[in-house]
Amino acid sequence: MKFGTNAYMFTNYGPNKLPELVKFFQTADDLGFNHVRYLDHVIGIVAEKHDGIAQTPYTAKSYIHEVFTLFAYLAALTSRVEFVTGVLVLTQRETCLVAKQAAEIDILSGGRIRLGVGVGYNPIEFEALNAEFKTRGKRFEEQIAVLRAFWTKEEVTYKGQWHNIRDASLSPTLGRAIPLWFGLGRRIAPYPPDAVLNRIGRLADGWIPLFQPGPEGEVCKQKVHAAARAAGRDPAELGMEMTLYVDPKNMAASLDEAKRYRDFGATHAMVRWESVSAKDDIDMLKRVADVLIAKFK
Repeated sequence: MKFGTNAYMFTNYGPNKLPELVKFFQTADDLGFNHVRYLDHVIGIVAEKHDGIAQTPYTAKSYIHEVFTLFAYLAALTSRVEFVTGVLVLTQRETCLVAKQAAEIDILSGGRIRLGVGVGYNPIEFEALNAEFKTRGKRFEEQIAVLRAFWTKEEVTYKGQWHNIRDASLSPTLGRAIPLWFGLGRRIAPYPPDAVLNRIGRLADGWIPLFQPGPEGEVCKQKVHAAARAAGRDPAELGMEMTLYVDPKNMAASLDEAKRYRDFGATHAMVRWESVSAKDDIDMLKRVADVLIAKFK
């Protein structure tokens, strides 16, 4: 199982904390973390004026860098750590542009990008970005096909409900598909409907569930595997990244917890903790590396 982390906490620290954010990625790079995730919201809503949006953690008060721009910048400042969008709201973005942006990060970083993608949950964002909310699930599946075509083919022709592409090329074509891992659920609703689990089994390279190991999660996992087999795919080839919460006051317990995640089937663990300050978050990377990365067997 590979260990990564998430720079989610820096949304609370403001634009003056860019040096600390860079140091966070560089420290993870130096300490042997497999990857670092960063979230995606193009705009932030003024939450108090939108009572219908329940429990969204990211608002107009959050400071969120544009994820592709940030990764392009960090590609030159790191050497080995993988950049993961966690997750990119794909259905709010123009597909061909996403293909180009992701391919460029792949080139600049030497292949160090993995796209966590999802359908989104905030209709206010969709409205502002002139994107359809109600049809986002079906459009998402079409986008997946278009992205992979652009990354792997010299010439692309595609006719769908939302895309009409005739004899076009990404230029340069990568010659391989960037991994697409599907994010799903919310912390307030971690167990997704069957249609979402089926989509993962049919189309994803991996998935990023928000539930913890347990009986309900096992049911979800088996539904994903069944969908994969029905689509002629090997479930063993699907990656699964789960969130591993650690207690800074009891790091020793994290080792046993990590083994429980691995036994459940997680191929990746995104290590997360209760954030206090930018400095403490950077220091926590060192503690996690000492306890988990160095000792996990």
